[in-house]
Amino acid sequence: MCRLLGYAAPRATTAAAVLGADDAREWQRMGRLHADGWGTAWVDDARTVRRRRDPSDGTASADLADALVQEASTARIAHLRLATEGMGTVLGNTHPFVVDGIAVAHNGSIQPVQELRAMVRPDELARVGGTTDSAVVTALVLREVARGASLLEATTTTVARLRSRFPTSAVNLLVLSADELVAVHANEGAPVPLDLFATSPLGADLPRDHVDHYYRLSWRREADGAVAFTSSGLASEGWRPMAQHTAARVDLRTLALEVVDLPTAQRRAA
Repeated sequence: MCRLLGYAAPRATTAAAVLGADDAREWQRMGRLHADGWGTAWVDDARTVRRRRDPSDGTASADLADALVQEASTARIAHLRLATEGMGTVLGNTHPFVVDGIAVAHNGSIQPVQELRAMVRPDELARVGGTTDSAVVTALVLREVARGASLLEATTTTVARLRSRFPTSAVNLLVLSADELVAVHANEGAPVPLDLFATSPLGADLPRDHVDHYYRLSWRREADGAVAFTSSGLASEGWRPMAQHTAARVDLRTLALEVVDLPTAQRRAA
């Protein structure tokens, strides 16, 4: 269970410029609950997907603050991790996972994880580098890409398959390549980790909407054409919640946005 943030913009900019400085700070401050690591992937000037990640608490991380406030890119995703019980808090399990120029960050949980792991070969999981449910999701997306599917098709096919086999799974994804940003919202019926919230020392300082709308994923179009996505936890002004069982794709060159229904994958204008 984690927090997601992503954007695509017409020119190199920062997360703080897209969201607003206050919201960028508040997103980082959600690390006080999601304290099991942070990471970010972005498209650099050479149109290469780069990554930085750290398995420690990002709340006061100067590196994470720089990534959000100082480091400009035309597209970026970021992740704060709240590890599922039993999933090691180590660098290899820290999102985003990046393989062959594709970065994947996951918010949610898929159980039982042993049944999920049986869906991939050891060599497929080794390429990703992690051992968590999220690493398996990444391996499954990469398998579809290797078979010739577009990134959007690979992602939606994978999520539809997982939701069919694990109907109470939570599968919110941000997937970034040099050409596109894909967001997926599919978690209807997934249990919210209320026990973790109840045992948290945060008390009244629990991030916004975490009890009622923990798995919500929202998007916003900016005046300059930039498109941003975020998990719950920020003020709702201007944000549009994604519908359940949908994916959104942003073309990084044109910033055209299309929405896809899962699992039928019928496109409609956004």
